[in-house]
Amino acid sequence: MNADPIYIFGAGGLGLEIKALLGRLPQWRLEGFYDDGRISSRTVHGLPVYGGIDALLEVRLQTDVYVVIAIGDPVQKARVSARLSQAKHIHYPVIIDPNAVLLDVSSIKLGEGSIISAGCVLTANISIGRHALINLNTTIGHDTVIGDHCSVMPGVNIAGNVSIEDVVLVGSGANVINSVTLGSHARIGAGAVVTKNVAPRKTVVGVPAREFPTS
Repeated sequence: MNADPIYIFGAGGLGLEIKALLGRLPQWRLEGFYDDGRISSRTVHGLPVYGGIDALLEVRLQTDVYVVIAIGDPVQKARVSARLSQAKHIHYPVIIDPNAVLLDVSSIKLGEGSIISAGCVLTANISIGRHALINLNTTIGHDTVIGDHCSVMPGVNIAGNVSIEDVVLVGSGANVINSVTLGSHARIGAGAVVTKNVAPRKTVVGVPAREFPTS
């Protein structure tokens, strides 16, 4: 099998993890990183940094440029995605770790650029949006919808019939019970147990999860 070249946008810790994941997928050959916060021509994690968004937008060396956005913060990830969306030559493959389990593949929809990490279990009738990160050892139950640019951190349990709107962060070890909706731009604290709907742009923490005080 001939491996296709691919690049990671984001050279931080998540970028290192995505590098390791891509190393397990023989169809991809990782060429290096792009990152606005890094100096170009330097190496990170043993690979070159070619520049930031502007440099990536100018790439015309091949018909298709494949990129994974390795940014954990949903808001920042959405901004980068919006900037890159103007470039028709950039494409975003779905990345699935070989140790992830998709029980009913035919009923699971994964948006472009979504990442499913090792140890994740997705059951059936699930829809995951563009550039969503489903991090290590997360379980997602039936009839769940996850929007664009969400980040679900390691060890999360999402029960069935859950709706997660766009640009939501679900912290490590959180539990979201059946038939709950998490509004756009909501943030769920690590270890929280979410038993009722969370309004857009609200942060909840604790067991059971309650709105985090703003004053």
